[in-house]
Amino acid sequence: QRLDFWVVESYDTVSHTPRPHLSRSEKMKGNKRKGFFRYSLSGDIFGENIKWGLGNSVFALKIYYTLGIKPENLDDIVGFIQSFQKKNGVFYDPVVMILSTPLRILYSLKHFDFNNLLNQQTIRAETRQSISALDLFNKKPKYDYLDFPKIEQDIEKYLNSLDWTNPWGAGSHFSHLLFFLSHTDLENKLELIDYSIDWINNLQKEDDGCWYKGNPPLQLKVNGAMKVITGLKVATSIGGYNSGKLYFDYAEQLIDTGLVAINDSHACDNFNLTYILKYANEVVNGKYRYDEIEDFMKNRLDIYNNFYFPKYGAFSFLPKKANMIYYGAPISKGKTEPDIHGTSLFLWGLSVIADFFGIDKSCGIQEFVS
Repeated sequence: QRLDFWVVESYDTVSHTPRPHLSRSEKMKGNKRKGFFRYSLSGDIFGENIKWGLGNSVFALKIYYTLGIKPENLDDIVGFIQSFQKKNGVFYDPVVMILSTPLRILYSLKHFDFNNLLNQQTIRAETRQSISALDLFNKKPKYDYLDFPKIEQDIEKYLNSLDWTNPWGAGSHFSHLLFFLSHTDLENKLELIDYSIDWINNLQKEDDGCWYKGNPPLQLKVNGAMKVITGLKVATSIGGYNSGKLYFDYAEQLIDTGLVAINDSHACDNFNLTYILKYANEVVNGKYRYDEIEDFMKNRLDIYNNFYFPKYGAFSFLPKKANMIYYGAPISKGKTEPDIHGTSLFLWGLSVIADFFGIDKSCGIQEFVS
């Protein structure tokens, strides 16, 4: 029972197994610009006549990889992604950068946090995601990216500069740091990774297993924990940290937190809960509340149906509605249709669930480390 690009098997809500139906649709591919993909099915604000869509093609590569498919136009997609890279190694979408300016200014003034005023953090995120997507198919960027801290003093300054009262944002940039350190050839990279993890572990709370300062809402705690764990996963899987074995403290408390959280509003929230429970369960070797985690995973598939469009074999980021904002930039009209962002995230979630149940290979689906 295979999945195909932009086509997700509909799930039987009783047996929670894929129904054996397969069809191919490439409606998201551009018609004029090679390697371009639309963000939503028909509601994008911009077309191919404007140079934009870096994230869309990154999501496309992740979808292909998750489904175990090498795209026929791989070189076109790679070339399109590489065309957004600058000589200093950074990747960013100029349209997203320009359109997100008002929201960045508003956020900076409201929270007195100017870390992303000039789009620095978004550029770092887009750079990480672009490199990781290329890496899935053993492709490299044109230029090396070296703009990240490489000594302990700079790492401490970097991590201190993040707003840990917003663990979703801060956790993502901790994860970026571990990603770039894991991909570097520095001789002391394992020591730097260890220093970074020791630093952030001082923020982890014993009562709920999450990493933060202050008193953020539960949703942000969970979403932030997911970001931290993605960084730890990269450090172990790619960086070779801890002999390749994932570990973090207070995994049982994090399981307790995940099982009481209700994060169903959009694709990110849905995926984050799945991710932290899967890897917290891995850390405790399935010896804590396993049956409840198993039930959670099965129920999550039913929730996924609220975002699924059987006609197109795809998901939307919001319930039955395409996402409108990407990195603070308006890019879609939010029609009642799927989008490539939601499809990528829900597929990632399905790959995590399939791996949890040990059916990933039989389903023809694989999780990526990003």
